[in-house]
Amino acid sequence: MSTSSHILNPRPLPAVAAPRFLEGADLGEYAKYLTDESRQSGQAAALAFPGSTAEVCATVLAARARGWSITVSNARTGIAAGAVPTGGLLLSLERLHGIRALRLGPATSILVHCEAGVSLAEVQKGVRTGVFADSGTWDPDSAAALATLRQGRYVYPPDPTETSAAIGGTIACNASGAHSFRYGPTRPYVDALTVVLMDGRVLDLQRGQAQAAPDGRFGIRQADGQVSWGRIPSYVWPRTKNAGGYYAEPGMDLLDLLIGSEGTLGIITEAVVRAIPAPEASCAVMTFWPTESAALRFTRAVREQRQELGLEAVEYFGPDALRLLRQRRAQLGAVSGVPECLPATADCAIYLDIGTDSARLAPVLEQLIAVVSAQGGDPESCWSAMADDERERLRIFRHALPETVNARIAEIRRRHPTVTKLGTDMAVPDDGLEQVLAMYRSHLDQAGLPYVVFGHIGDNHLHVNILPEDPQQYALGKRIYRQFAEAVVAMGGSPAAEHGIGKLKTAFLEILYGAAGVRQMRAVKAVFDPDSRLGAGTLFDGGQP
Repeated sequence: MSTSSHILNPRPLPAVAAPRFLEGADLGEYAKYLTDESRQSGQAAALAFPGSTAEVCATVLAARARGWSITVSNARTGIAAGAVPTGGLLLSLERLHGIRALRLGPATSILVHCEAGVSLAEVQKGVRTGVFADSGTWDPDSAAALATLRQGRYVYPPDPTETSAAIGGTIACNASGAHSFRYGPTRPYVDALTVVLMDGRVLDLQRGQAQAAPDGRFGIRQADGQVSWGRIPSYVWPRTKNAGGYYAEPGMDLLDLLIGSEGTLGIITEAVVRAIPAPEASCAVMTFWPTESAALRFTRAVREQRQELGLEAVEYFGPDALRLLRQRRAQLGAVSGVPECLPATADCAIYLDIGTDSARLAPVLEQLIAVVSAQGGDPESCWSAMADDERERLRIFRHALPETVNARIAEIRRRHPTVTKLGTDMAVPDDGLEQVLAMYRSHLDQAGLPYVVFGHIGDNHLHVNILPEDPQQYALGKRIYRQFAEAVVAMGGSPAAEHGIGKLKTAFLEILYGAAGVRQMRAVKAVFDPDSRLGAGTLFDGGQP
């Protein structure tokens, strides 16, 4: 590998006019852009809506001329406040919403070239159905790729719960979801990025074309021809799901440095993502368990047979979760999304998504029934869904829980506006599942805090939603949350498994990587953004690199 492969070479674009900045009184009609799903709210000097990569470049240069920082906003579905501005320019990418091309990719994959503001739902639906609103403007190669797509079954695997998220945001946060148990997070499905840097130039990153040196060294060529050198952090990436901090490994592809960087290194304006062949047959199964220990034994048993069973997702509902769902059914009846037939004796539930060959589906379900029986479960009480409408009913049931939790918090906030849900996002290695769940319960039960446990148990990634009922409980919950983070990292896990750091969990970076690791991250940012104007307050809690 030549030294040049370690150097990134941005290019200038022909100058265009920047879009009009909305400032002063004009901002009054755009208050929703100052917040996101974290329920935090910020402030900005101006708001801009560029409609192309060239206009983003012009916007960046105009903001630099005014000395403004820049916060990137897209669909605003994040829950860590990464899109909440702390002043300066708020740059919305929602008008970059075109799917520009399809291409045939390696290993029967299909490459989808889309702008950053396209919704995840639109990409997933287009890949699934072969119908794209923009296809009438595509070139002949795209038409040929579309014909191939329509002849088979394809899927774009990343599946965060909020499908209204924008593709650019899911890449910036390396989004995952329930199906990351089988497919992993967003990172392996990104083949190329177009990124605007803070000097107004454009970086084209293609997977496999630029790698860090074995010692981590990489460079960015400046407009004057000089190279600014940096080094990939030397910390060890957790052995679990992790969306906290800059990805790092020896000799890594530099494309992966931008994925998951949470809008702090550059502004992603276009991406090429990879759709892959989908399983021929799918089935969803809900299993019920009399005790939490039985549910955990079942989880371990099916994980050992994940390939044979074609498991795509393994999701958990704890005793407190089922209790909330029963209350929801009692209050709302059929519109609750909770079936009346929820087994009265069930203490916990494990949900499975299965994808396999059509000929293997029946044997797989027979094998699953045998595992349920072997672990002391009742196959007769299980729910299964193969038809689309049946799977949709199960999806509604699964989503009824977070809706119930959010409704509970909204009720509390009417009395105590400063109180919010404290939702953990922590994953541990396989050998730590029972230990971490016991720790969660012992600490919260001893403190007398209301809470609910559910989530991605297949990845040992359980969400603990602490539901404080007053400011005193809220303060206590925050202290316990930090204790959890410290314990999870000591176990080799991550305190930011899928939702990133944003502006709300900056203290967790030092817990995860130590002070030296944070300094190494700041040094990487300084190579891309020397004046530290991009994503102010995200990842790093103030200060210069």
